[in-house]
Amino acid sequence: MKHKQLHIVYIITKLELGGAQKVCLALLNGMHNHDIHSMLISGKKGTLAETIDKTSDLFLLDELTREIRIGGIFKELFCFFALTRKLHKLKKLYPDIIVHTHSTKAGLLGRWAAFFAGIKRRVHTIHGFAFHEHQSKPAQLIIKCLEWLTSFITSHFVCVSSKDVKIGINNLHSFANKHSIIRAAIDWQQFYIPARTCASFPTSNTPFIFGTIACFKKQKNIFDLLKAFAYVHKKNCNTRLEIIGDGTLRNDIEQWIKHKKLSSVVTLHGWQKTVAPFMLNWHAFVLSSLWEGLPCAIVEARLLKLPVLSYNTGGIADIIIDGQNGYLFKQKDWQHLAQGMLNLTHTRETYQTLSECKEDLSDFKTEQMVAQHVNLYRNMFSQE
Repeated sequence: MKHKQLHIVYIITKLELGGAQKVCLALLNGMHNHDIHSMLISGKKGTLAETIDKTSDLFLLDELTREIRIGGIFKELFCFFALTRKLHKLKKLYPDIIVHTHSTKAGLLGRWAAFFAGIKRRVHTIHGFAFHEHQSKPAQLIIKCLEWLTSFITSHFVCVSSKDVKIGINNLHSFANKHSIIRAAIDWQQFYIPARTCASFPTSNTPFIFGTIACFKKQKNIFDLLKAFAYVHKKNCNTRLEIIGDGTLRNDIEQWIKHKKLSSVVTLHGWQKTVAPFMLNWHAFVLSSLWEGLPCAIVEARLLKLPVLSYNTGGIADIIIDGQNGYLFKQKDWQHLAQGMLNLTHTRETYQTLSECKEDLSDFKTEQMVAQHVNLYRNMFSQE
């Protein structure tokens, strides 16, 4: 039976090198294989915005920026009206269009813009909630109220982790009846190496390299990782730390590294479009984030068979089972994180056990993610 022609427009604020952005672009491209017309609305800034093909289905808005400017309410309203106008034009062309938003700001502005543009089907993917315990109480309350209010006009929620499902059920209207878990896909071909049954424990003359991928902002909590590594290196000088990422805190991070005299053993690679070649040289992956959805880098590390040491944040526990394929630590407990890192450098047997752990990560394939979204979109029409 021939399916009805579907039209989807994705909305995201900034096309930087992040998990939400990669998911959005994978969906944009993957829908064409299912005869679904997909479009994208995004801000003009971001590394990926400079490389993506400029087609008629891509709309880059000057007004759409990532930062929520509470003090610049008029600029946010201007952005909202520009987005509403664009969606209203698309609705005239495609009356049954579906709006699918990614990230917090795009989710709030995009769903309300779709509502006022008369678009009935509004889907939102949660890549980790924007309200969390590390915010001030007023900020947490404001964002939670905005999300609660917007949940009334949301047709369906897509979650990338089970932790976000629990938070959604506890905080948003009718969330239990209108959500799905669809894992965020990664570049399987880049990271999956069938012949790699485990990562190699370094020889005595080879430094043990810890690595991470993170933007340099408060959320990623890089300084806890740096403090943990400084302790490890003091105890075992044959260790190194490599960080792929960049951001507003780079200068502070560089100054900290210089002050602690670690410049020769800590490498900041900046953003890299292809990270697998770097990760293949690592021996373990470390993450000290304070809030997350389910970071793609965790899955990428496990596909490469790297043991993972991480704070127990967001949906990371969906993938990392403490003592089986890595270790989980309480947030801000960098001392125990450091001890876990140090122990791993000395214990080959434990390292190999963690590395060799077998997981089923097939839900993170792009084909699987796209197919699940296609089913979701088609079911939205079949249930009417």
